[in-house]
Amino acid sequence: MISAQLPDNESARLKALRELDVLDSLEEQAYDDLTAIAAQIAGVPIALVSLIDKDRQWFKSHHGLAARETPRDYAFCAHAILGDQPFVIEDARNDERFHDNPLTTGAPDVVFYAGVPLSLDGEHKLGTLCVIDHEPKQLSAQQLASLQALARQVEYLLKLRQQLKWMRDFDSVRTEFVAMVSHELRSPLTSVCGALALLVSGKIDGLSGEAKSLVEMANRNSDLLLRLVNDILDLTKMETGYLTLMRQSMPVRDLCPRALTTAQSLADKFGVTLKLVVAEAAEPAMVHVDEHRIQQVLGNLLANAIKHAPENSTVTLELERVSGRVRFSVHNTGPGIPEDKQGLLFRKFQQIESLGNARLPGTGLGLVISKQLVELHGGEIGFRSVPNEVTTFYFTLPLSQT
Repeated sequence: MISAQLPDNESARLKALRELDVLDSLEEQAYDDLTAIAAQIAGVPIALVSLIDKDRQWFKSHHGLAARETPRDYAFCAHAILGDQPFVIEDARNDERFHDNPLTTGAPDVVFYAGVPLSLDGEHKLGTLCVIDHEPKQLSAQQLASLQALARQVEYLLKLRQQLKWMRDFDSVRTEFVAMVSHELRSPLTSVCGALALLVSGKIDGLSGEAKSLVEMANRNSDLLLRLVNDILDLTKMETGYLTLMRQSMPVRDLCPRALTTAQSLADKFGVTLKLVVAEAAEPAMVHVDEHRIQQVLGNLLANAIKHAPENSTVTLELERVSGRVRFSVHNTGPGIPEDKQGLLFRKFQQIESLGNARLPGTGLGLVISKQLVELHGGEIGFRSVPNEVTTFYFTLPLSQT
């Protein structure tokens, strides 16, 4: 028996293999389907997806063979990965490299072998898609071409695994980075906002008119920056599945007055009247929600409506019961949303230019966050807008089953 030499790039090859995080992973139907097809095409009892580790060959898929691995020194695949073309042994008993190989002289009785090298980049051969028989055999050119086509599909599955791993790693790093940055920014920003708000309140004397104007501008911008940091952190938590909802059953009628109370100071600032309309059928309804998060959604919708509503107009919050759900609707008059801009809503960092942006600049994330929060609660969100008439943003929540 002659064991295969190590590839010239063995260290880099092993690194590429281990970065896939595929060794010792669970069996997957997609790989098993390909080895089953390979065995049928070649007319053999055994087909494998074999990956060559440092001291072993490990089978991601093992059609017709119970073993999951064998020593690398015995592996026909260790020879196959030394080249670019299919490696075919028609009768291992007549080949000095394999005639006394334990895999030939004993189970699984490898006499015929054909392996197509697997690579993600054309340089590092990670293993093979191979077929095995217990007796001598020849493959036709068509059979060999079909095995090569199947090997490309195995490579595609491995590349997909690689890309998904990169995405998971990126998401993990991104989450940690955003959380760190947000925390490091949020603490000093909160202090700055508090100090500026105190100066703006007039409780501290001695500011000139010009200085007060500059402090008010700084206060607005620091508040916007703090909201942006909070929004980015919320959005990152939702996108990575780390946002935990603290849900409890509560009367839906309790949500609306609290939201209006919170929005009242903004409405007063812009000369807008707030109105609540509750349908009789919605009065006794119960919902199972994270109250803080639903208040966040209502706050976003009310703030948007207020800042886009004309002075001396009314913003109405309506609560209805519709088909086993409750629906919250926020109506306002005003310029509305042009039809050619409506597709931009619910996209990150998108804002429709209007009077409202000058009144109260936003982060461009409020609607995106609201949409995800509503959907996490099993609801839906949408809007209707007739320019220069009425714009309505609405969302639904399922009724509580308890």
